[in-house]
Amino acid sequence: MPPSCCGAGYFRRLRRALPDEIGVLALELPGHGRRYAEPYLTSAPAVVADALAQIDGPVDVVYGESLGAYIGLALVAALSDRRRPALVAASNVPPSQQRRVTSEDIATLESAVATLASMGGAITDEVLDDPHLAAGAFAMIRADLLLARSFVETVGTTTTPGNVTVLAGDRDTSLSELPAWARHTTGRCSFELLPGGHLLAESNPSGVAGVLLSALTEV
Repeated sequence: MPPSCCGAGYFRRLRRALPDEIGVLALELPGHGRRYAEPYLTSAPAVVADALAQIDGPVDVVYGESLGAYIGLALVAALSDRRRPALVAASNVPPSQQRRVTSEDIATLESAVATLASMGGAITDEVLDDPHLAAGAFAMIRADLLLARSFVETVGTTTTPGNVTVLAGDRDTSLSELPAWARHTTGRCSFELLPGGHLLAESNPSGVAGVLLSALTEV
């Protein structure tokens, strides 16, 4: 499950770092990547339903990064009646510790970019300096922040029976709040700190691949 404002292509480097025998499904949200022409979804239940519709086989481990960590938590909870997939939640505080996005936070491009930055995300100056690209970026940022709010409201008390590994980069923020992820599983919760920034699959794909392989051995 990708971070805010990213499509499935974000995981290219991570997929190359994993062995060929590992089956990987990088999920694409409406309005992102190859699904750019579809309307954005801002409802957590709608996104989970969309994700479930893309899965056509067994799932052993769900990896979610940033916003994707919340999507991943909801997804493993929805899958737990069939089996107990593990969750690797990266680059985000638990939803119970995340601040709720307000209307003022998404009122303008500037406020939306600042809100995204406060959660660890970033939009390049190249995009923001181009009026056409900036307008498109604003729509996506706004939709993903509304989606984040929906997940904070719906999975703040969600638990999964599968194991949870919490992953963070040593240059990321809010590391002190990560232990609260243990409230979201009745299984084992462990913590891994890797060299890297907020976008770990981009800055340290080999490190993330190693954590995923370890999670697979414990399923």
